[in-house]
Amino acid sequence: MATGTVSPADLHEEAYFAGPFPVWERLRHDQPLLHDTVDDRWLLTRYDDMVEVFRDPATYSTLPYQRIFSDVIGPTMVEMDGPEHDVRRAIVAPELVGERLLRDFGPLVDDVVDDLLAHAPATGRLDVVESLSGPLPLRVVARILGLPEDGEEFLASTTASVITALAGQEPGRSEGIAAYGRFAERIAGLVAERTEQPGRDLISGIARGRTASGEALPRTEIPSFIALLLVAGGETTDRALANFLLVLLQHPEVLAAVREDADVLEPAFTEFMRRDGVVVYEDRELTTDVEWHGVHLEPGQIVRVALISANNDETVFADPRRFDPARADLRLGKERRAGGRDGAVATHLGFGYGKHFCIGYQLARLEIVTAVRRLLDARPSLTVAAGTDPRLVVDWFHRYVHGGLTLDQE
Repeated sequence: MATGTVSPADLHEEAYFAGPFPVWERLRHDQPLLHDTVDDRWLLTRYDDMVEVFRDPATYSTLPYQRIFSDVIGPTMVEMDGPEHDVRRAIVAPELVGERLLRDFGPLVDDVVDDLLAHAPATGRLDVVESLSGPLPLRVVARILGLPEDGEEFLASTTASVITALAGQEPGRSEGIAAYGRFAERIAGLVAERTEQPGRDLISGIARGRTASGEALPRTEIPSFIALLLVAGGETTDRALANFLLVLLQHPEVLAAVREDADVLEPAFTEFMRRDGVVVYEDRELTTDVEWHGVHLEPGQIVRVALISANNDETVFADPRRFDPARADLRLGKERRAGGRDGAVATHLGFGYGKHFCIGYQLARLEIVTAVRRLLDARPSLTVAAGTDPRLVVDWFHRYVHGGLTLDQE
């Protein structure tokens, strides 16, 4: 294990962005709570500490996301912690999980992946982001929303504008807010149409969705939820797909096992989400006084949890940097909101945990696993393109392949 005190500045150096794992290991062992004075965040890096934070949304609020999203796309469940969150999740979640997802949207994902691969170069160089991972999430969302032919282009333009607005700089912020206004108006029109003549698309499902007590999602929040799905879900799915392919190519023994037995792909993806994932941090704002590792924290201060560090906690996962789809200490089946440790087995935190567990996790998994399976079936020989050196690098809240991923194929 590397030794030495970690300073806040270390978390903002190029060396950390390129290889954060030695820093996280030192923090977990010697500095489990670090005040990052650069970002003014209190950083937690241990698995059990993170689970405790996620289990207590009343103390560890998602208010930081209200400041990011609300002024641009309006209120969404990501910033809510109490009953208002539970009501909205109870309406939307059934549309994106289980048999409904597989029955109504699974064939759409298959069609989108097949079409993308049919138009991608069959030999020579393959730009994964340009040909597959980039267009996949937006095209899938356009299909499951039941948008007309120009839907994908419209979603792409809106998503790019909203992401620019979220950065907070003018004129991008004002332009993004205006773009969201046009998007909301168009979605509102579709909601009205689908309420009168419902289909099997996501808009129809959300518009008709009710809780057990009959509560509906406010009409004004339906465009907000869809925008959140695009901005938060699309980008992470794109990056996770490219990341997963790179990790498989870096572990030829696992890649060979996947090619020999398609059933290995699902646990390989679970292990990838544990070992590498995409989302580096989540922020929570304190609503009351707490104490962590002998330090008193006050209401209003921000606790930042390092998800990938938790997933590489050696007190939970043996030899955590080993990529092993058959590891005995990881729950390899379907992810669960209420995960954590269960004896000697633990759930990865790559999709979060608890109340704010990623609502689109099953759709993301379906898209990524389907795309990788179809790509490997169609391309019997794939290698990282000669002359390229793709690496996973931390950039703000994500860890992904900077500069894209190019493959050679025979």
